[in-house]
Amino acid sequence: MKKHSLAEFFKSKSFYVLLGIGALAIIAITVVSLNQPSGKNEGQNLADLNTPDSNVADNGSLGATDVPDNTTPSDTAKNVPGSSSGGTKEAQVTPTEPGGAGDNLESANAEDDPNYKHALEEKEAAEKAADASKGKQEDTAKAADDTKEVMTADSLYFDTEKGLSWPINGDVLINYSPDRVIYFKTLEQFRCNPAVVIQAKVGAEVTNAATGIITSITKEDETGVTVKVNIGSGYSLVYGQLDDSLKAKVGDMVEKGEVLGTIAKPTMYYSVEGGNLYFMVEKNKETLDPMTLLKK
Repeated sequence: MKKHSLAEFFKSKSFYVLLGIGALAIIAITVVSLNQPSGKNEGQNLADLNTPDSNVADNGSLGATDVPDNTTPSDTAKNVPGSSSGGTKEAQVTPTEPGGAGDNLESANAEDDPNYKHALEEKEAAEKAADASKGKQEDTAKAADDTKEVMTADSLYFDTEKGLSWPINGDVLINYSPDRVIYFKTLEQFRCNPAVVIQAKVGAEVTNAATGIITSITKEDETGVTVKVNIGSGYSLVYGQLDDSLKAKVGDMVEKGEVLGTIAKPTMYYSVEGGNLYFMVEKNKETLDPMTLLKK
C-alpha cells in the first residue's frame, strides 16, 4: 500500500513542483554564499581602532603620504618666472644687441657671474670707443666746416713774410718785366712781361702757392686755361697754360700746396719756349714781381 502510494507521488505534478522549488533554493543559497566575504578577509579589512595607524596623523588629520592630489594641470606652476608657486624658477635670458659682447648671457643671477660681468665690461668699453670715434669724426668735420666758414674772401690774409711756395719746379724762361721790353722767341719780338714764365713738362702738376679762393676760370688765347685765386690782403695769383681737365671750380677754397691742375700743351704764343706755367702776382690790380715773394 505504501509502495503504491509513493510511486504515485513521484508520478504526480506536486513532486515536480517541489523538486523545482528545491533546486531554486539550492541555487539561491549558493549565490549568497559566494557573495558573502570570508572571515579571513573581514579580519584583514577591519581596522583596529586601538592600534595607531602610521597613515593617521596625531592630530587626527590625514598624514603627508595620504594628502589627496587635487592639483590639476591648470594649477601647476608651469615654471613661470616670478610665479608664487613652489616650483623651481627657471633661468631668465637677458636679450642683448646682435653681435654684442653680451649675446646669449643666461643666468637667474647673472650679476654674480664673473663671465657675465667681463662680457658686459667689454661691451661697454666697445660702445664707449665707438662713441669716442664718432665724436672725434664729428669734431673733425665740424672743424673743417668752421674753417670753410671762416675762410671767406673778406677774412683771407696773406703773410708776405711767409711768402709764396713755388707752384712748380722749373727754370724761369721769361722774367718779370712790366716796364722794359724783353725778347719772345716764338713771337720773335720784344714786349713787356707782367708775369714769369716757368719751364714745365706737359702733364706736370701745378700746386697752389698760397691758401685762397678761386675767383675766376677763363680760357685766353695767349695763356690758355687761366685760373685766378684770391689769397687775401689785396693779393691774387694767376696761373696760365693749364689743362682744361680742372676739377676745381669758381668759389672753391684751395689750400696752400693743393693741386690746381696740370700743364697743358703750350699755346701758339709759346710754341718755341715749350711747356710752361704762366704765373702772375697782383696786388690791388697792380702786378708784382713773383720772384720777390717766392720762397725756396
